[in-house]
Amino acid sequence: MPHPDPVRLLSRRFLPYFLTQALGAFNDNTFRFSVMFMLTYRISTDASVNVDVLMNLAAGLFILPFLLFSPMAGHWTDRIDQARLARILKWTELALMCLAGLGFWLQSVPLLLALVFLMGTQSAWFGPLKYAIMPRHIPADHLMRANGWVTASTFVAILGGTLTGGLLAAAGEAAALWASLVVIAVAAVGVITARMIPAAPPLDTVSSHAGPIRSWYLNWRLLRRQPPELRQAMWLISWFWFVGAGYLTQFPRFSREWLGLEADGATGLLALFALSIGVGGLAVGYLSSGRPRLGLAPFAALGVAVAAVDWYLAAAVVGRSPDLVRIGLDVAATGFFAGMLVVPLYSYLQTRAAASRRARIIALLNVQNALAMVVSSLLGMMLFAWFGIELPTFFLLFGGSGVLVCLLLWWKWRGLRPRSPGA
Repeated sequence: MPHPDPVRLLSRRFLPYFLTQALGAFNDNTFRFSVMFMLTYRISTDASVNVDVLMNLAAGLFILPFLLFSPMAGHWTDRIDQARLARILKWTELALMCLAGLGFWLQSVPLLLALVFLMGTQSAWFGPLKYAIMPRHIPADHLMRANGWVTASTFVAILGGTLTGGLLAAAGEAAALWASLVVIAVAAVGVITARMIPAAPPLDTVSSHAGPIRSWYLNWRLLRRQPPELRQAMWLISWFWFVGAGYLTQFPRFSREWLGLEADGATGLLALFALSIGVGGLAVGYLSSGRPRLGLAPFAALGVAVAAVDWYLAAAVVGRSPDLVRIGLDVAATGFFAGMLVVPLYSYLQTRAAASRRARIIALLNVQNALAMVVSSLLGMMLFAWFGIELPTFFLLFGGSGVLVCLLLWWKWRGLRPRSPGA
């Protein structure tokens, strides 16, 4: 069994990258939610502004670049030195956050919305790099642990950015100043950490002719040539984001309308879910002897489904209040099993995809994930508007889809067991 060596994960080959991606995720969410909260509580005082339209527009503008530019980002990430690309993207982020300071000060809705789109574009370009560069600097038997830390940091950053954005936007007249200082400072620190990422030059010659349209064609043709197990792992990761997006979207409303919790209670539920995903990812990373245990996938999906059933039984009670402790345990179990599912899948994808094509495969995964989140949102709207379901039923349907995933894994995909030995 490979000896867990935390020094490797805290070394110069991992720590600068880890801090760079974590700071980027935090800044993405801090900026985006600062814009959303300021649109809601400050800029919306203008009677001519429809805040509901602006909020949905802001959410759409952030996700749209992942659909438009991810294939091109993956192509270029495989083509140039990935450490150099990270530094370029962090300087871009710093420039955008300086413009954000101007947008906050002027309270300019068009400028802020344009910056939401541009930050989404910067994030879409960083997405393939985020997972493609790790195997260049992390030994194969440490990838699971490294991915566990990256998964944990991603969800902590989402939570921290959401909370920080809300606090900054609630800071009264000083909100614009504080929001500007925070996002610019975090971006500046990211520039410094990116400079310390070791070089990762391209491993193969990649055509330089790859605009948005041609990169789509080339990358999807590349995907069709990949092993079935790799494509199946990608679909499972997208299922994780489908369920996770649905849950995160409905947590605040569920906390307020069903559990009778104040805003801090809703925040606590979000924190519990996010941290549980991180704990699940770290646990499977450290207990798997450095190998992606894909055989855990059916059990993890089934665990999400079982937690959803108990969650429904605990919440949809008649004649008495929902059991908060039991629901909290179900939320934690859902996050834990989700983390156990996704970390081995990302690790398998990193090791199974050819190193010279890894970024392009991950870029296509990011497109799938973005589409999964869009479908999750549209399906949720349809279930509530057309069928009039209640929130416990929503969680039952979304989480309970893990039963179908589990059956599909065992019936059609042989439990997602790779054909190549030791993969």
